[in-house]
Amino acid sequence: MINLRHISLGLLLGAFMLFNQNVSAQGDLDFDQVLKAGAEDANTFLGEYISPFAKGFGYGMASGWYNTAKTHKSLGFDLTVTANLAKTPQKDLLFNFIGSDQTGSQYNNLRLVGGGSANLPTIFGGETSEQLETSYTESFGGRDYTVEQTFDAPPGIDVEEFGGYVPVPMVQLGLGLVKNTDLKIRYIPTQKSEEDGYEVGLIGFGIMHDFKQWIPGLKQIPIDMSVFVGYTKLSTDFDLSGSDITDDGTASYDVNALTYQVLVSKKLSVLTFYAGLGFNSVSSNLEMLGTYEIETDDPLFPLVLEDPVHQNFDSSGARATLGMRLKLAILTIHGDYTIQEYNTVSLGVGLSIR
Repeated sequence: MINLRHISLGLLLGAFMLFNQNVSAQGDLDFDQVLKAGAEDANTFLGEYISPFAKGFGYGMASGWYNTAKTHKSLGFDLTVTANLAKTPQKDLLFNFIGSDQTGSQYNNLRLVGGGSANLPTIFGGETSEQLETSYTESFGGRDYTVEQTFDAPPGIDVEEFGGYVPVPMVQLGLGLVKNTDLKIRYIPTQKSEEDGYEVGLIGFGIMHDFKQWIPGLKQIPIDMSVFVGYTKLSTDFDLSGSDITDDGTASYDVNALTYQVLVSKKLSVLTFYAGLGFNSVSSNLEMLGTYEIETDDPLFPLVLEDPVHQNFDSSGARATLGMRLKLAILTIHGDYTIQEYNTVSLGVGLSIR
């Protein structure tokens, strides 16, 4: 069986090379139960359930690029490790489920036991006592085959367990080029785990440029000013072929995060205070590919679904960052807070030369 929390946690933790197949809890949902409502309903339900993770991960990837607006001298560099923690807002801990028996429902074959609507947990929403039922009919060879199932609605991870934060760690190299311009690089070579069934890779590039040098009236102001553009892409694949409903199933999760910002900073002795104002554009894509066979009331004629899940998650908006860096010789320690749709805390340590 395909466990829904294992998919979402596997994609999350697999991205950090920390996936643990034993992450589970009583009441976890096996995704083949939702597939019994058909591919369309499964898409809708999974999209609602996993959306906070997709958004939080994207906003975390758009963060942690800088800890000063001052660029390096030519061939100066920094190497920084950052933990970005994107906070899931209260409104995204639950989603309003309107069953197929209700007007305005997004579902064709999936409803609450007893009918009606309810607020169900997302991946970060905690426990629930609600139950769901499916009733789906497929026609084949002039005969109708029915799929019916009653099951517990999936719980989320208790929000207190992670504090509602989506953690996104990052390792980054910054290199001074010419004309007060820095190139920033994020890169994780593709990592594979045959045992846990995932592979993941990450790459990102950023450019920070001191624009104050080109504006005569700003040259004498004793603060640093730069513009910054950064792009990060994460690709994750998760093997589902060990399930009893598919021999070739895979899940893939790709994230693209683009950010544009104007930065300012001021150094006072060993402390640097910095701020950024800009815009994020984040897009995520989740797919379940392969052939899935779901039992019907006639075991000789299973329901066959091809590539049943395709979900896109897009979000964008303004962002504002305030932070502080401590530099002791070449060692840097920094922390900042970003106000955006998913407010984000970034904490990091690194080495900086020139």
